[in-house]
Amino acid sequence: MTAENEGAAAPSNNGEQTTHNKTTNKVIKYITLGSETYNIHDIVSMKAPEGEKPYIAKILRFDVHDEKDKKKTSDKNNKKRQTDEEIENIADKVNVHVSWYYRPEESASGRKAFHGEYELFASDHTDWVKANTIESKIHVYTLADYQELESVNENAFFCRFSYKAATSEFKPDHVQVFCKCSMPYNPDLFMVECGECKEWYHPECINTSKEELVEKLKGDSEWFCDECVHKHKWAKTT
Repeated sequence: MTAENEGAAAPSNNGEQTTHNKTTNKVIKYITLGSETYNIHDIVSMKAPEGEKPYIAKILRFDVHDEKDKKKTSDKNNKKRQTDEEIENIADKVNVHVSWYYRPEESASGRKAFHGEYELFASDHTDWVKANTIESKIHVYTLADYQELESVNENAFFCRFSYKAATSEFKPDHVQVFCKCSMPYNPDLFMVECGECKEWYHPECINTSKEELVEKLKGDSEWFCDECVHKHKWAKTT
């Protein structure tokens, strides 16, 4: 990730926070860009250099920085002041304070096998950016809510870790692991649950395939791992 997009500062691994010295003329609660209204706490995608994935951030607040308002105006010279609504719709005069979401590959430890394609980390890294770098609203779900989605599109992400950029610390610092490979859950990977021990397995870790498991589950309501099958056979002979 680079900071070469039009006004948006990319998350950096050192977690340094960028602030701008500016004159703040008006604090607002929302802005309208085109047909979309953006509010504080909305999560948005932001412009990135060509060939890179969009940046993701949560809106913390808006500030209007209007050079024209620095000049003293008088009712005598009939200069019409802009209304609040007009100011709020001028994107190049609105600064947005955001907190960045990191993609796994943007963190110090990099992307791991258990990270989902649409996984993000909520970071403590904040910046001021221009409103005209905002592209669209997106949704960031908890992992549990993400799993319940009937379909996933490019605007649906999930987050299960917070990330302290300056120290590369994650919270929580550990999560439940599954299967023989002892890997945290990845919603992109197919797994099957044993009806006896309730452990979850990846097909490749139990020397089978997704297709074979799906076929077996069509006729049987439950599937049992080899260890539980062996235990049942042993119990019947004693």
